[in-house]
Amino acid sequence: MSLLVLSAADVSSLTAAVSAEALCTMLGKTMAAISNPAVDALAIQNPQRVATESELHKTLYMPSRLTTSEGPATAVKVVAVPKPTCKIPGLPATTLLFDEATGLTRACVNAAELTGIRTAAASALASKLLADPSSASLVVFGSGTQAYYHARLLLQLFPSLSSAILVVRAQSSRADILVERLRSEFNSTKIKVVTSEQADEAVRGADIICTCVPSTEPVFSLESLKAGVHINAIGSYTPTMLEFPPTLIAASPASPSAPHIPTLLVDSASACLAEAGELISARVTRSQLVEVGALLDPATGALRAEEATRESLRGLRRGGRSLFKCVGVGGMDVAITKLVVEEAERRGLGTRVPF
Repeated sequence: MSLLVLSAADVSSLTAAVSAEALCTMLGKTMAAISNPAVDALAIQNPQRVATESELHKTLYMPSRLTTSEGPATAVKVVAVPKPTCKIPGLPATTLLFDEATGLTRACVNAAELTGIRTAAASALASKLLADPSSASLVVFGSGTQAYYHARLLLQLFPSLSSAILVVRAQSSRADILVERLRSEFNSTKIKVVTSEQADEAVRGADIICTCVPSTEPVFSLESLKAGVHINAIGSYTPTMLEFPPTLIAASPASPSAPHIPTLLVDSASACLAEAGELISARVTRSQLVEVGALLDPATGALRAEEATRESLRGLRRGGRSLFKCVGVGGMDVAITKLVVEEAERRGLGTRVPF
């Protein structure tokens, strides 16, 4: 058997051809399978990730097995998270996808961009469910891969979006390159970049906000949000991180009558309760969380037709504002890797290595 190797260039070529709608369908089936696992104990497996430390990186090892309506897949993702002492930009990542019949390694994939794509697809899916279909203004915090894919997929999914603002910590060539890349792809959309000092001004008119930064303090104030805004918060993934004010999702003791979002949409309730700093600070309980997969049909990835699903959506929109919190689960990595590998095999892309 030969091993398929997909480089960063291969992955970019493959994902460029996949539409936002197709990615939402793929993630919908994935999240539905995770939230509604089959009786078979082998169907869904997400062991706790392990880590090793070096002087410059914390390397995470994340194995997972996913079974959807399209069959099973097993993979392990390895991500080298840079420490502050590391001056090389980027988030190196590799995913190994295994052959279900033989157990041999089927593909080795450069996954540096795949995390951004699969997370943005989850946010796009949540936005389809909760955001105003006529949304006109998008604000994205960040200038990296996550920010790019969030902007790209949401601009594809919501043709009504006429403006997009990128909020960055400081002006940089990286931010300039990102803006020019988006302008070249969406030349009818007004796209600009502002610094964090202008964050509150930027979000005041936003219909959809995506926070894609590993911040330890809120990136906008509660007072700056409009009544009907939808927020995708994906940048914080540890108990010490915060991207939005905890009072956005829990009543403030100082102002118990102030409006807040009582029910949240999440990728995984258990993961968010353990890892999301905002939810931990706000003392959010399991009863306040709805998993996106619980709303979806495992066979199609589409919204379930039951009245209970419609009632859940009404609860998530109660008060006008809505929020999706995502910390990422291993099944999402398996799904996007499987999609890319199958497309590469269909198109004859990548490099075959005897193995």
